[in-house]
Amino acid sequence: MEFVHLYKSLIDQIVARAGSAALLHVHVGMAIYLATLLVVRQRRGGTVALQVVLAAELGNEVLDWLAASPQWSWADTISDIVLTLMWPAAITAVNAWRRRRWRKTVAQTVRTAAIPVAASGRVPIATT
Repeated sequence: MEFVHLYKSLIDQIVARAGSAALLHVHVGMAIYLATLLVVRQRRGGTVALQVVLAAELGNEVLDWLAASPQWSWADTISDIVLTLMWPAAITAVNAWRRRRWRKTVAQTVRTAAIPVAASGRVPIATT
């Protein structure tokens, strides 16, 4: 329990100096996300980095719950999780969508390049 109270006092000092706890969740979530991308050398929008951010935030919420259990509330917890995961999840989703769209374009380009079209616009049955 000593670790939990030490952690809580450290977080309280950081919030007192930095200002908004909500804004810190956004910044720390992005910092963890970017640091994980650098460490694992994964593409932008990697799901591993998003999972690390989620694990760190859930660990933070468990420590908050243990340290401040009489004043703990679901509304604060959900708000903290959403704020922490918002931008990392958005980046991951956009990059997954772009990757899927790129693969579809490449597959379509390969498909059309494999079947030559004659000047008349008709596809030949066989070429010799």
